[in-house]
Amino acid sequence: MKRAGYLKFMTLTAVLLLAVVSRIPALAQKEQTAEKAVIILLDTSGSMKTNDSERLVPDSITQLIYSLPSNYNTAFVCYSTEASLLCGADDMQVMETASSRHRDNIAKLAAEVQYQGYSNAGAGLSRAVDALADTAAEEKYIIMFSDGEILLKEDGDTQESRRLYQDAAKRAADQGITIYTVGLGEDMGNPENDIFRAAAMTGGKSWHVAQAAELQEKIDGILAEMGVKQSTVAIVDAGGGQEKISLELPYTRADRIKLLLTCDAPIQNLNSSFQAESARQINGDRYSLLEIERPTGGHLEISFETQQGKQVRINAVPEYSVIPRVEISYEDRLIEQTENPCYQRTATVSYSFYSMERPETALWEDAFFDRGKISLEIHGIHRETKETYLQSGRIELQENVTAAQEYAVSFDYSELPVNVIRGEDATVTLAPPPPAPSEPVEEPQPPKFPVGAAAAGILLLAALFVLLLLFLRRRRAKPVPAPETQRPQPSKYSYVGKVNLYITRTKSGYDIPPLYYNLFRLPAGKVVSLQEILEECQVSETFPGAGQIYFKPGTNRNLILTNNSDCTIMKSREILMKDRSYQLSMDAKLDISFEDEISELTLQYKDLKPGEAWQ
Repeated sequence: MKRAGYLKFMTLTAVLLLAVVSRIPALAQKEQTAEKAVIILLDTSGSMKTNDSERLVPDSITQLIYSLPSNYNTAFVCYSTEASLLCGADDMQVMETASSRHRDNIAKLAAEVQYQGYSNAGAGLSRAVDALADTAAEEKYIIMFSDGEILLKEDGDTQESRRLYQDAAKRAADQGITIYTVGLGEDMGNPENDIFRAAAMTGGKSWHVAQAAELQEKIDGILAEMGVKQSTVAIVDAGGGQEKISLELPYTRADRIKLLLTCDAPIQNLNSSFQAESARQINGDRYSLLEIERPTGGHLEISFETQQGKQVRINAVPEYSVIPRVEISYEDRLIEQTENPCYQRTATVSYSFYSMERPETALWEDAFFDRGKISLEIHGIHRETKETYLQSGRIELQENVTAAQEYAVSFDYSELPVNVIRGEDATVTLAPPPPAPSEPVEEPQPPKFPVGAAAAGILLLAALFVLLLLFLRRRRAKPVPAPETQRPQPSKYSYVGKVNLYITRTKSGYDIPPLYYNLFRLPAGKVVSLQEILEECQVSETFPGAGQIYFKPGTNRNLILTNNSDCTIMKSREILMKDRSYQLSMDAKLDISFEDEISELTLQYKDLKPGEAWQ
């Protein structure tokens, strides 16, 4: 296929052995100005040789920076007796880029640090705050890893470093810099430790990790605090051989997807197959990362090896750059008044969303994104915020228009399960209603017919009516059966888990103890109704509408619910609409009020405990 001017559709199969990050060449990526800046601040004093004897902290740091979306620029500062800024160069312009090559350089430098000397945390934090002061980022963070108190050879130097540390923390708070601190080792178990105070002063958070091996699980907490959206798409219990996974991802129109595989043992012989324009693979000691550029299909196959008994988690970090588009339609209704008739205009303003990198590509049209929340901030005469929800990739609002107006709309995507790294505002221009009629509008008068012609017409209609009655008597129309509720198509996936049933109210008033139904025992792909589940549980009560509520297995251990009933179904304060399908993740809870408006039950989708699968 042509390499330029056309979209590349290609299947990539990556077969790479475990490698140190510094040995993997980075693919060139277009640099962009980042809106967020992060400095990793690492204590490299000699005591770290004890608290990080396996050098797991640098590996966790590289895992962290590779997990950050592309709109985060990064830098690396380490300190022992002195502090050094290690961004690949002393040129602070590197802080204005979020390129992959820059992150590769930081990963290489982190892997090469040596643990030696004293702990001059004051100099280290001060150096990090100074570096962030020179950036124009809207959000600024410092993530600090340390294993102990501030300590230098001379007592006077120690006191000066503590003063400098407090001063740097105060400057960070004044400049809107948020500090997160991670304390390593048993000595950091005291929450009053001086190192933790910087986080408290800046509204950040602190974590204590007794052993460096536990650090990896804290990375997710740090990312969540920073607002990074990631989702777990698979958890694999390794059997010691080649593990093969097939996934369906809902992010087919993303600009890029980072798939992060983490384990507390090396991940080896990673193979992947998917459709995308390009991709690269990065391997650490306890993680592997696939960076997929512009995926063109949702199907993904992965295989790898790791130690028997280990668990591998696969997280997806999707990224989008978004251009909103506005479409406006009008409905005009004539309001007739005694003296001044006028038109009342209603505008339907529709917002749809497209990729900034591929403007012809519409986003978020899949059912996975339906009911996704986007807040709109309208910058008109009066500033107003509206909470709206996606439906088939669109948002529609109606408003009355009394005069010409124009206003800007900005969008808050923070409630969506994806990372929007760039987005533009939209402009809405509303045309005024049509001008009022210049003369009063008269009611149309019925045409006048001669009396004789009217009488002839009446007789003709009467004759036709008699003929129609005779025709209908001779022909008996066969009754048309009422349409049956459509049963969903079977699924290609297999069931997991069970449903717990708590019948809270019945028409008869009898109490029914809690029940559970083992979904795992159902054949793969089978569609089952709630009525059939209740009958299998030997419930004799009648629940009107339960026969039109269907379940079938979905991807990633999910359960697909299709509601064709008139029952009221609530999920996390959201009403599930009729004739729609919804994806239920593990531990999802439904409250159902049936069509008789009396019977009620609560349903929970739960995982099976060991030993329950074949009960």
